[in-house]
Amino acid sequence: MRSRLSWVAAALLCVAPPALRAQDACADNFTWPEVGRWAEYSGLYNKKTPVTSRYAVVGTETRDGVEYKRIEMKMHGEQKNRDMVYQMLVPGGPLQLDQVAEIVMKMGDDPAMKMNGMMLGAIRGQLGKNSAFTDACRESTLVGKEKVTVPAGTFQALHYQSAKYASDTWLDPKLPFAMLRSTGKSHSFELVAMGKDAKSSITEEPTEMPGMGERSK
Repeated sequence: MRSRLSWVAAALLCVAPPALRAQDACADNFTWPEVGRWAEYSGLYNKKTPVTSRYAVVGTETRDGVEYKRIEMKMHGEQKNRDMVYQMLVPGGPLQLDQVAEIVMKMGDDPAMKMNGMMLGAIRGQLGKNSAFTDACRESTLVGKEKVTVPAGTFQALHYQSAKYASDTWLDPKLPFAMLRSTGKSHSFELVAMGKDAKSSITEEPTEMPGMGERSK
């Protein structure tokens, strides 16, 4: 993901085109909720693959005087026993994922593994460019406030639209992870449930993932 706003972008904000200012306003709705809060989404990826995803805050940690939150994303698809769990230790908010300090991942019943070194650096670069949060706001403008009903309930939402990417996103900043519904050329998903009792889905001590060019032992 991109960082929220570099100082260069901040300096240029006053002369940025309207679409960029609207994108920033959209992205500002995303903040990390309190530990234990979770939100579950259901929808289609590539318009054909059903996926259920759950975002949660499962812990906090302080490193060098900076507080980090442990964010977990758990994805459940059609394939049995192949749920994917990703945990990221990050500071700030969802737009600062490029500052991730640790990534742990677990596939189905396989052992949990921790990324570090060059691989973690490469992932930081990717997170600086793309994420579900920034993609939802990419070159978007505010349509207005609308009442939106999803399986999780009915909410007053901010409707953002991107003509360039043919996407519509509805947000409620008061909810964990803010997202209510998003539709686009290759995806559609909506909030189906949320709660306050999230715990880590990874209970074992993760092993170190082999670095680039290294072989696992």
